[in-house]
Amino acid sequence: MNRDRLELLSPAGNIDIFKNVINAGADAVYFGGDMFGARAYAKNFSMEEGAEAISYAHMYGRKAFLTVNTLLKNVEIERKLYDYIKAYYEAGLDAVIVQDLGVLEFVKNYFPNLAIHASTQMTITNAAGAKWIADAGATRVVTSREISLAEIAKIREATDIEIETFVHGALCVCYSGQCLMSSMLGGRSGNRGRCAQPCRLPYQLYDDGGKQIKMPGEFLLSPKDLCGLADVAAMADAGVYSFKIEGRMKQISYATGVVSLYRKYMDAYLEGKDSVPTEADKRHIFDLGNRCGFTNTYFYQQNSKDMITYKKPSHEKKNVSNVALEQPRMKVQGTFVAHVGEEMQLSVQMGAKHFVSVCGDLVEMATKKATGTDDIEEKLKKTGNTPFVFEHILFDVDDMVFLPASRLNDLRRRALEALQDELFGEDKPRDSIPFDQSQLQPKTMNLSSNKEVLVCCDNKMQFEVACDKDCVTAVCISFDAALVGLTDYIEMSDKSGKKLYLSLPLICRQRSFDLLESHKDFFETDKIAGVIVSSLDGLGFLEEMNVPKNRIILDHRIYTFSNASIYAYEKRGYERFTAPLELNEKELAHRENATTYMQVYGRIPLMITANCQHKNSKGCDKRMSITYLQDRYKERFPVKNRCNFCYNEIYNSKIYDIGSEMKQVKSLGFLGYRLDFTLEDAKETSQVLDRFETVFTGTKNDINFTKNNGIVTKGHFKRGVE
Repeated sequence: MNRDRLELLSPAGNIDIFKNVINAGADAVYFGGDMFGARAYAKNFSMEEGAEAISYAHMYGRKAFLTVNTLLKNVEIERKLYDYIKAYYEAGLDAVIVQDLGVLEFVKNYFPNLAIHASTQMTITNAAGAKWIADAGATRVVTSREISLAEIAKIREATDIEIETFVHGALCVCYSGQCLMSSMLGGRSGNRGRCAQPCRLPYQLYDDGGKQIKMPGEFLLSPKDLCGLADVAAMADAGVYSFKIEGRMKQISYATGVVSLYRKYMDAYLEGKDSVPTEADKRHIFDLGNRCGFTNTYFYQQNSKDMITYKKPSHEKKNVSNVALEQPRMKVQGTFVAHVGEEMQLSVQMGAKHFVSVCGDLVEMATKKATGTDDIEEKLKKTGNTPFVFEHILFDVDDMVFLPASRLNDLRRRALEALQDELFGEDKPRDSIPFDQSQLQPKTMNLSSNKEVLVCCDNKMQFEVACDKDCVTAVCISFDAALVGLTDYIEMSDKSGKKLYLSLPLICRQRSFDLLESHKDFFETDKIAGVIVSSLDGLGFLEEMNVPKNRIILDHRIYTFSNASIYAYEKRGYERFTAPLELNEKELAHRENATTYMQVYGRIPLMITANCQHKNSKGCDKRMSITYLQDRYKERFPVKNRCNFCYNEIYNSKIYDIGSEMKQVKSLGFLGYRLDFTLEDAKETSQVLDRFETVFTGTKNDINFTKNNGIVTKGHFKRGVE
């Protein structure tokens, strides 16, 4: 059996769980330190515990990965990141899991021998995105939970990058890394590891006319847990290398129980045996913990009503006791030699390849009682907490020798340590590159009053209004709207003298690519000034289409929290960005903004979901519509189903509007300002742009762009996120 063909990757929330999942059969374990992990409220590991965990994993030939999968601010990268990673790096860490491209580039530059895994928060859904992130330096991609095994197979066929896929545990209803709901509503950012899980709260669904739609329950955004125990063979055949279990906040019984079951069926697959779970094992994994049952829908289809818990959102389990598993032992053979007047010697061998020999003190003649082979064997076989056990020991010992117990114990200890080093290599400090903080400082400030004003529209009516406004310098139309006829938008923008941009869908899966490729003429015409892109998959697609990078604007969902992130994208050739919505004024002032647009108005999509409220409530008729999710405070969140690309956008109930903060915004040196229109009619669009022009021209600085001040939010411009 060659386990190198597949990897079973387990989470660990503390050092005891770490050791026990290794004992249960995990090939690798991922854990969080005390900074920069996506589970900020977990107990997490101290540096000392992390080093102990790495050593324990390596003792058995396993691997340890550190989660650094949050978005980092400038001050964190400048002051903390280098020393933090360096400590784990020197302890022998095998890989880091990252979300932030700036962190990826940082690790690549300063820790050249450390593997980098692109987290599922990077939202990689296809081969174009996987190629893009591999070119950036990632050695492994953790695929989006939403993609199917058929889509994973296409990534495997087109790339050489390792593929890691979630096989078990909790599912986010939103594409990972794309959720702003917890952040915008409660200030706890999922991108910073502090998600408050508003998806697990109750909601009611209403149609566009205000009538409540009857649903099977009230937990409309709460997915069941994933279970792929029956899909091990299908996942492996699709090209999955690493089978990832979710659950760094779970207890030891859950972690070890789940690992043991997946170990059983992965081994069965590797041995060419039946890997179909028994009814008893299916019941056991169910009892370890589930949410109204399990789902594996994403492996085979886009979405399903059956994926949602509806009745209750909590993770439930039966009483399963915590059982600490025995430390696994590897069988070794020994040869002990003791001749009077010569150094005692212990040789240890494991298999045909691994052999070590150590010498001890000179052997003395016994003056009273000799040390017999039974006594010697008893001392040598006390292997304690090592991973070894002597299968047998051969003896070549003179009569009447005296061998003190302390000397035998020392000889055994040194021999087993030597074998351990021989087997797995000693974790020696690796060379890192000295950190140069000056490389991350802002380079310029753009204080010119000649700012670009970019207006993004979702329909022809909004577009016409934007083209008619003098303050607007560029207009953007969504790909959805452009499908009806790009020619009309080209004519309107030409006539008004505005630059024309096209925005790609927020999620670009394979079905999206098929549609985009069928309209490749959109990207070839010189009538379009550029494209706004919201995903790494989209960047990969545009590279394949040979769209010049100086025509591409990165949306705020391609996160540039830090200067390190900006410079990482600039290294790839990109020149224009959109400021993240989770940075506050002070943090933005410490960021390089000369090539960045600042969004100042719009209804922010809080979630992008593969699951569809329209389909779940009325069935899939492939008609775009608006429904509303109402929470316990009677706030209503509009939901638009994007049928061309098969995802939902769940918008905030309040409109993001920082018109009253424009004096401060103007001081931050942005390239330009951006206003996004989604549900507004022509009158609302016109009013917002007129009020923006009043603020933009400087006649007023203390008004909102929308007249309805009761439904606006300043987002994080003042408060920010932790």
